[in-house]
Amino acid sequence: MLIASLRRLLQPGAGGQRPSPAIQFRALPFSWVLTNELAVGPMPRSERHWRQLEDAGFRSRFSCCYPEEEEGLILPAGWSSDRVNLPDHRQQEAMRSEALAMAITRAEALLDEAAPVYLHCMAGIERSPLVAVGLTARRRGIDMLSALAWVRRCHPIAMPIYPHLVILDALLSEGLEAQGERGTDPPIQR
Repeated sequence: MLIASLRRLLQPGAGGQRPSPAIQFRALPFSWVLTNELAVGPMPRSERHWRQLEDAGFRSRFSCCYPEEEEGLILPAGWSSDRVNLPDHRQQEAMRSEALAMAITRAEALLDEAAPVYLHCMAGIERSPLVAVGLTARRRGIDMLSALAWVRRCHPIAMPIYPHLVILDALLSEGLEAQGERGTDPPIQR
């Protein structure tokens, strides 16, 4: 049942609208998921991207990237930042429920301390939308499928990986707090 629902929700265009290519490439294509609290998108790659984020009110970012993916990334002064490495379709490693729980727990802590938060991975398609689904479910008190539908409506290019969504659903059902406390990676910078 869960897999069938996920497949239906992740069909192209199932988010209620199709992304406009003209909009996606003119500027950093981020989308508000929780208004004035959380936005999701790709990794900022230039000073212009960081300025666009600052102009939108961001001074905090949470990354789902591995350190080697962020090589050369220069975080502007005065920004709060945290990161938990999560795998994507390239399968750098298997997704671990503890890592996903830690990512959601730490991203939520950053939201509480320094909102709005820009949540990103390399492309803003798999990992950061996955964490956004978890955060949306927790902040709104809704189930994973409803949160996924919401994130896809807000950020139509979101395509979290099925098995990762199954892990997320189990985490949300079991209570994320117990899993998230097991993480040992220190925060990057706050």
